[in-house]
Amino acid sequence: MRTYSNTELPEDTGNRPLVTFALFAYNQEAYIREAIEGAFAQTYEPIELILSDDCSGDRTFEIMQEMAKNYCGPKKVIVRRTEKNCGTLLHVADVARLARGELLVLGAGDDISKPQRTETLVDAWKRSNAWGLCSRFDRIDETGRIISRNQAIDAFCSPDYSLRQYFASHQDEVKIIHGATSAYDLRLFDFLETQPTDYILAEDGALSVLLNLLEKGVKVLDASLVLYRESEQSLTNGSNSGRLSYEKIRKDERAIERFAQSQANRCELLLRHNEKYGASSAFCLNATRLRDESKRQRMRNSWWQTSYTERIQYLLRGSTVSELKYYLPRMLPQPIFIAVKTLLKHLQ
Repeated sequence: MRTYSNTELPEDTGNRPLVTFALFAYNQEAYIREAIEGAFAQTYEPIELILSDDCSGDRTFEIMQEMAKNYCGPKKVIVRRTEKNCGTLLHVADVARLARGELLVLGAGDDISKPQRTETLVDAWKRSNAWGLCSRFDRIDETGRIISRNQAIDAFCSPDYSLRQYFASHQDEVKIIHGATSAYDLRLFDFLETQPTDYILAEDGALSVLLNLLEKGVKVLDASLVLYRESEQSLTNGSNSGRLSYEKIRKDERAIERFAQSQANRCELLLRHNEKYGASSAFCLNATRLRDESKRQRMRNSWWQTSYTERIQYLLRGSTVSELKYYLPRMLPQPIFIAVKTLLKHLQ
């Protein structure tokens, strides 16, 4: 194991593995201070902290710089940002290349890690030899008020969960990582082969699939180690607060397109990983299903840019009931569709 040579570290930590705690943020100036305070409060040593911003348009990066400058503790703190917004997966892969720790603990810029989080994860990692770890969490609202305690994502265990359906066999044995509470053995990133075009909004799905393809262990801890924030901005834990308006619905439509682009990119990344690792894995992927899903997501991403003829041809090629419910109202011109949707929402 690599050791940390910093002589300023507390005693009895020189033979322990160095861990990298990385905080990832994008346009989270309202919450980033609390997230950084949680990183500073980690009890484990030796640890390096990387505060990384994905080219935010607000003051997230400036707050990171200010807090790192004013930090007086024993931890090494690195502040950096991407050259352009690249999405979470590429952001995480970028930081993994900089990390010197053997375990990479991930934190989100709107969540708060409990002080003992890293210590608990390291202990479980050493005992289990797992390459992926995650835990339970306490759910909090936008103000930090606790909504519920000791939660888990039950959908991850469902046989119908989308990632599980991508595998050709052994679907019941597939283990899924919860990104907001995750940590990874840094060796995993030696097998992650990304391209500059891999704009993917969430890293946990791609890394979960890679862990299973490589047949590396996943450890799910019963301890609650993160305050997981429910907010309108959150990708997977969003609330429906905020005033309804034409502009908000138009923004939602753009978010749907962006998410579909991300999903299609993820499918193509998984196909590349399956081509390289699937032949020797008990957990190979269903390439046909992935290709079909990529086509569906590409269509959702480009729907408003395609001609009416292309839209009709797509719908006639055996669309599902759920697809028809989604697309038929969107046969209207986009401004009219958004106006009608806004009116109907107000009438509900």
